Amino acid sequence: MRNMETPTYKLLVYGGDSSLGSAILAEALHRQFEATAVLDDLNEQRARPGLRAKSGGLSDPIEVSRSVAGMHGVICLLDVALKDQDDFALRFNTLIALLDGLETAGVKRLMVVDDFAWLDRDLAPESPVHHLTDRLKASRVAWTLVQAPPSSDEDLGIDDFKQPGASALPLHRFAMAMLDELDLALHHHQRLQIDL
Repeated sequence: MRNMETPTYKLLVYGGDSSLGSAILAEALHRQFEATAVLDDLNEQRARPGLRAKSGGLSDPIEVSRSVAGMHGVICLLDVALKDQDDFALRFNTLIALLDGLETAGVKRLMVVDDFAWLDRDLAPESPVHHLTDRLKASRVAWTLVQAPPSSDEDLGIDDFKQPGASALPLHRFAMAMLDELDLALHHHQRLQIDL
């Protein structure tokens, strides 16, 4: 149990309106974090203690820095946040905006979840992937790129993770592992795959 003197971890989640986002928010609330979901519709989440909603975007570093100001850590579910747009340039620019925006706001921890096969494509020295890899290596943000879990056909909300059933259990375990990594930072500046 947290008392008034216990510092509260402040977590922001891009893509909190998805099943995985709900699992992460539910686990964050269970751990007594202050959780903030970035949503298009601020009335989408039901009000609950410790959960906030705000609008924000990923299009440029200034917009990101405004969204993440005051947070300790950020989790971005990239595919959800970009509304399933399979566009290399958009993913590239979003990662750069996240890195620059978090540095500007002084946020030290970033975890990005996506299918990162697009990062393994063209590794020629002049390719944009090579430039992004250099930017990631030089960043002062403790980032971790996490391979996305297999997608679920079921649309799950936060309440589905209070007592997770068989369909919610894999996402619940993934969310627990994500928040453990967020806290421990054992794999910063690395790509990570969480096996369920």
